[in-house]
Amino acid sequence: MVRIDESAIDDLIALVRVPTELPEQLPAFQAALRECFPRLFDALEVESVGATLLARWPGRESGASALLMAHQDVVPAPPAGWTHPPYDAHRDATHVWGRGTLDDKGSLVGLCVAVEALLEAGFRPARDVWLLFGHDEETMGTGAASAIAELDARGVRPAWALDEGGAIIEPPIAGVARDVAVVGVAEKGFANIRMRVAQVGGHASTPPRLPATSRLARAIRRLDRASFPRSLPEPALRMLELLGAEARGPQGAVLRSVRRSRPLVERILARGDETRAMLSTTAVVTQLSGAAAPNALAEEALAVVNARIAVGSSVDDTLALVRRAIADPLVELEVLHGHGPSPESPASGAGWADIEAAIGRLRPDVLTVPYVMLGGTDGRHAHRITDRVYRFAPFSMTREERLTLHARDERIRIDTWLDGCRWYADLIESSC
Repeated sequence: MVRIDESAIDDLIALVRVPTELPEQLPAFQAALRECFPRLFDALEVESVGATLLARWPGRESGASALLMAHQDVVPAPPAGWTHPPYDAHRDATHVWGRGTLDDKGSLVGLCVAVEALLEAGFRPARDVWLLFGHDEETMGTGAASAIAELDARGVRPAWALDEGGAIIEPPIAGVARDVAVVGVAEKGFANIRMRVAQVGGHASTPPRLPATSRLARAIRRLDRASFPRSLPEPALRMLELLGAEARGPQGAVLRSVRRSRPLVERILARGDETRAMLSTTAVVTQLSGAAAPNALAEEALAVVNARIAVGSSVDDTLALVRRAIADPLVELEVLHGHGPSPESPASGAGWADIEAAIGRLRPDVLTVPYVMLGGTDGRHAHRITDRVYRFAPFSMTREERLTLHARDERIRIDTWLDGCRWYADLIESSC
C-alpha cells in the first residue's frame, strides 16, 4: 500500500477553507485544488463540463473503466451556533471542523490525496480510471448529469461507479457486536412539493376565522400525522439478514427470519428515525413563508415539503399521498422538481466485491452490508452508463457525527479521514 502520512490533512484544511456554497466561489476552489494536487492535474486528462470537473487517468490496456465520484459544493453554513466557524477548518487533537468535511470534501480530497500518492509511487492503472467532481449536487445535480451524458456520448461504460453514501457506523441493531460498513446499492427518490394557500389580505386586527397561515399550519399538522405505506425493499431485507446472522438474543432470531416476520420487524424499525426512514416515503416541511409585515394578513402562505421517495414508489404516488393527507382543496400543491428512486445495483460481483474486499483490508473487524441510501447523490446519474453504482465513503462516523451533516459543527476525525485516503488508494491499486 502506498504511503499517506499525516501531512495530507493540510490539503483537507486548505480546501475546506474555500467556501463553495455559490457557483461564483467554485473557480477559487478549483484553483486551490490544482495547487494542492499538481501531479494529478499534470498526469490526468482534466476537463471542465461547465463547473464540473471530469478527469481520465489513462490505463495501460483496454477494458472496462472505473468511475469515482464526489462533489465540490456544500450546503450553506450560517455561522451562528458553530463551536468553530464553518470555514476556519479548525483542527484539534481529534477532528477537523468545518462545512464539507463529511459532505463531501472529505471524499473529494481523499480521492485526490490517493491519486497523488499513487502517481508519486509510479502506479498506473491497468484500465482507465475516471474522476467526476460535480459542482451542484446539493441543489439539482445538473453538473454530474451533464458529465455523465458526455461519457455516454463517448461510449464510456464503466464496470462500476462509486459515489458518497454509506459509511462505517456503530452496530445499528441490538445484539450486533461489531461495526458495520453500509454500502448503498440504491437510493430513495426525491421531490420538493410547494404547498400554497392564497387569500384576500388585510389588517391583522380583523383576521378571518381561518387565515391563510392557519390553513397552511393545519395542512402541515395533517401531513406530520400521516402514515405512508411501509415496505422493506430487497437491499434492506438482505442487510437485516446479514445483521441477524451476527446478532445475539431474540432480536437476532427475528432478523434471521425477517422474510417470514416482516410485520414484526417493520414495527421494530419504525421506532427509530433512521430505521423508520428505511421503510417508507418520508415528507417534511423545510421552508415556510407568510405575510410581508407583522401586522398584515398573509395574502399567500407557502411551505415547501421535502419528500424522500421509497423504492417502488414515484413522484406521482407521493404527490397523491400528500394531497390525501392534507385533505384540503384550498391548499394548492405543485411539484417544483423531483425524480424517482434509483435502480438497484447487485450486492455481488464487480464493484461490490472490490469495495467489500477493500473494506476488509482496512477494517477486518467490520461487517459489510448493502442498504438503500435515504438521501440523494450524483451517483443516480451514473446508472445511465453502468448498472453497478455504489454509495460509500470509507470513514467511521458516530451517530453524533452523522447528525452534523447539513447542520452545525460538521466535522471529521483525523484518523478515520487518513484511513479513508489509504482506502481509496488501495481500492484503485487493487481493482483498477
